[in-house]
Order: sequence, then C-alpha cells, then structure tokens
Amino acid sequence: MLRLSSFLLALSFWGLCKGAEEENFVRIWPEKPVVEFGGSVVLNCSSNCEKVGLETSLSKVPIGTGNTGIHWKAFNLTNVNQWAVTPLCFARCATGAAKPRRANFTVYRAPEHVVLDPMPKMEVGKEYNLVCRVPHVAPIQNLTVTLFKGGKELQVKTFENESDPKASEGVLTHAITIQKEDSGEDLTCQATLDLRPEGPLFEKTSPSELLTPTDFPMDPHLRAPSFIESSTEMTVTCDVSGVFPAKEAKFELLYGGKKLHHNTSVSGDNASAWAVVSSSKETQNLICTVSLGPVNKMVEEVVNVYSLPKPILRLDPSEVTANATVKITCTSDGPESPEVVMQIRDTRGTLASRDPDSPFIEYEVTALEEDNGKEFRCDVELMVGGKPVVKSTSKKLTVFYAPWMNGFSCPDSIIWKEGSTEIFNCTAYGNPPPIVECTRDNTTYAIGKQKLITREDHGMYHCNATNAYGFVAKIVTIIVEFYQPNILAIVLGVVIVLAVIAVLASVYFMYYTKQKCGKYNLWKSKPKQEAGNAMEQKCLNGNASI
Repeated sequence: MLRLSSFLLALSFWGLCKGAEEENFVRIWPEKPVVEFGGSVVLNCSSNCEKVGLETSLSKVPIGTGNTGIHWKAFNLTNVNQWAVTPLCFARCATGAAKPRRANFTVYRAPEHVVLDPMPKMEVGKEYNLVCRVPHVAPIQNLTVTLFKGGKELQVKTFENESDPKASEGVLTHAITIQKEDSGEDLTCQATLDLRPEGPLFEKTSPSELLTPTDFPMDPHLRAPSFIESSTEMTVTCDVSGVFPAKEAKFELLYGGKKLHHNTSVSGDNASAWAVVSSSKETQNLICTVSLGPVNKMVEEVVNVYSLPKPILRLDPSEVTANATVKITCTSDGPESPEVVMQIRDTRGTLASRDPDSPFIEYEVTALEEDNGKEFRCDVELMVGGKPVVKSTSKKLTVFYAPWMNGFSCPDSIIWKEGSTEIFNCTAYGNPPPIVECTRDNTTYAIGKQKLITREDHGMYHCNATNAYGFVAKIVTIIVEFYQPNILAIVLGVVIVLAVIAVLASVYFMYYTKQKCGKYNLWKSKPKQEAGNAMEQKCLNGNASI
C-alpha cells in the first residue's frame, strides 16, 4: 500500500508540472492500460480543478484522493469484463470546464492452448493441409501464429486486419506435399501475443506432431543362416528398407510353423526385427511377414540342419624350450562321419590330414625360437548343400630361449656430438624378455632415457642381457665428438692482424710527414742563408709568407 501511495504521489507531481502549462487540465494515468479480461487495474485522475471524477461502465472502487497542488483521485476497476473499454476522467472547474481524458484500454486474453489438427496417415507425393488453431485469444490484432517443421519456420500468419476486439480463434492453414525426406520431422505451432511496450509478451507452443508418410516400396529381406547345427541357436533378422513411417512396421516371424518372440529396431526409413531360434533336428522353413497400414509382404527361407562335432586340439607340451619336440593331437568330442575332413594347420598351411580310418591326427614338430607365439589350428569341415561348414580350435605354442643380441637390438658402436641430447637403446631377444643392464667402471648407464651428451660419456660399456635361460654380454663403444681449438691457426691469425696494423701505421706516418713538410708560416724576418741548392731552398721555404 505504501508503494501504491508513493506511486500516486509521483503522479500528482507530474500533473502539477503539466498543469503549469495549461489553465484548466485533466490527466489520466496510465493512458494506455493493459489488463487481462476479468482482471483489475488502478486508474488515477488528476486536475487543477477540485471536482475530479471517473466515468466508466465498469465496477470502480475509490482507493485514494489527495491535493498536492493539484487534485487527484485513484480508482480500482475491479473486474474488467468488457472488451471495448474507454474510461473517462473529468473535472468541473470554477473558471470553466476542462477537457476530459479517456484511457485507451487494451483488454487481452493470453493464448492458453495452441493445437495442431491430428495428422492423418499420409502417402508420399500427396498434398495435405496442416492446420494450427489458437482459440479464445485477444486482441487478435496482436497475435502472430508461426508453423515450424523440423525447427525451421514454415509459415507465419498475422491478424492485424481484424477489427473485432473480442476474443476469437486464430487459424493458420498450410498446404504441404509429403516427401520421404519429411519422415520423422516434427511439426510445432507457436502463438505469440505481443502487447509491448505497455504490456507483456506471451508465447505458447503446441505439442509436436510427427510427419509420418506411408510408403512400402520394397519386399522384406530375411537374414538367416542357410545351415545350422542341430540343437544350437541362431539369430534370424528380417529387414525392410524405404518404409514410412518405419516405426509403424509390424513384424511376424515363424519357424517351423511356430511364432517367434522378436525384438524390433528403427533407424531412419529402415526397420528390423530379430529373434533367437533353437534349431530342431530337421530342415525347417523360416517366414517373415511385415505389415504397414493396409499392405502385407512376406519372405520365406529354408534352413538346413546338420551335425558337426567340435574339434579338440592338444599341444604336448604347450610350453617348451627351444629345440624340444612338441606333439600335436587333433580329435573331436563326438562321433565322426566319413564326410568330415580333419586337418592340423598353422599360418603357412596344412601340416597333416586325418586318415579316413583314424578318429584323430598326431603330428610332431621341433620347436624353434621363431615358433614362439605360433598358432596351431585343428579344423573339421563338412559339405552341407554344396557349401563347406567349418569349425576350428586353435592354441598358441610358447617357446623359451636364452637371450641374444645383434647390431640392430644393441649397436656395436655409437657416434654422438657433445652437447646433443640422445637416448641410449640396448635391448635383447629372448623369452621371457631379458633384463638388459649396461655399465662402465661399475656405474650403470641409463637405457631408454634422454641424456645431455658430454665428453665424459665417451668410452666402452659392458651390456649384459639375462633371463631364466641364460645371459649374453656385449661391449658397446660410445664415441663423443667435440670441438678442439687449433692453437697454431689462432697464433698465425694474431700475427697477421698485427702485421697489417703495423703496415697501416707506417703508411699513415709517411703520409702525415709529407703533408707537414709543405705547410708552415714565418712570423719573423730571418738573415739570409745560403741555400745548398734550389730544391733544398724550396723545401725549406715552401709556400712561406712574411
């Protein structure tokens, strides 16, 4: 209430200042009130005349009056239930009537609901109307309705040419031809009621609707093994491509006449269904039926059932030292039919094949260092329906051997430059991997770490590689090149410089003496002297002046 009183008092001072400009005046504040239909608003009427009043068809309650140089009254319009409202402030003056003032009301109803008409099942290439409705909004002249597709503006409609102030419905209609690219695009409609600057801004957005054009151009594709082992499981998948809307595709999978429980997935315009099948002992038919709207399509495959025991591979032993003998045995965990082919193989090819009269294969190899980690495989193969069905079991051989080094793993010599940063690397071959240590004068030299090279690194290093099966030693020579100044060249350079300086000094002295001989003045008269010769006299007197 204190805040309202301060506000009204400020209005009174404003009216006083304005009154100084006019003899008789009437003011109303606010001049352009914005109020919700059914809401309330406070109006202030002020004048330099004593009798101030408010004329309106709305219910009004006086809430304040005052005289601060001007006369003012405040009224609360408690229920603005008319769309066209023009309250009038008036005043009766002793010196004559003052011109009354009207408030230019804006009565609004904010958009509460924005509705997109339900989307029908659409067919690709056909035209449909998208309709957005904003019911019971006012003033509709301030309404803007925008239709969005996929977050992008599709159409905008305004209603500024409407004249009825009452609440009415804003309708936007947009025709669209559905394409495959529209699948999954969401439609939203936004209503904006802009009452600024005097009033607020209202925005309301409809729930989104997905565009789901219907199209089923291609037959389903069934992915299932043509052959399956008896009493085992297989995964079968049925795919459809280019369907719209893909999420509405319905699948049915049958195996041997029994319906399978399946899962589905959708990605863009592709849909899939898959199920896990336990095979029987006989060949069965697999059927997939896909329904989309009024269209049903079916695909069928034959699944052949076979029996092939699992192969078993043994390496005896599987961990050996180099040059030891290893026995490789290949057999199976069930009865073998004569049609089954059994083989022992490695990475290079077939090592041995089973004799038709024997239920297994035995093969011996001598384990070499390079056989460490080698994979041996036992294969069984059966021709089913003209196609080979293969099962395999593999194992790796571990070969242990003592360390050894060569120039590649640990160089014989290394040349470095003083001041450079280098890494000393020395490794060894062996299984298990050897531990390598390099020393000089019983001091360990760092391996595999960066080091600033100095002259002290120059020398011979003893490198030892050790594992559980032996050791190997090697001498590595590190040569450090460094700059050695040439004393003789330096001395000769200094001598030459001194000689050049001496020559230049002599030349300068001679030149200076010659110039000094030819130029001087005689200030006093001297007795005549006999000249030795003309050249001598000239040298003595030169260009003398008295």
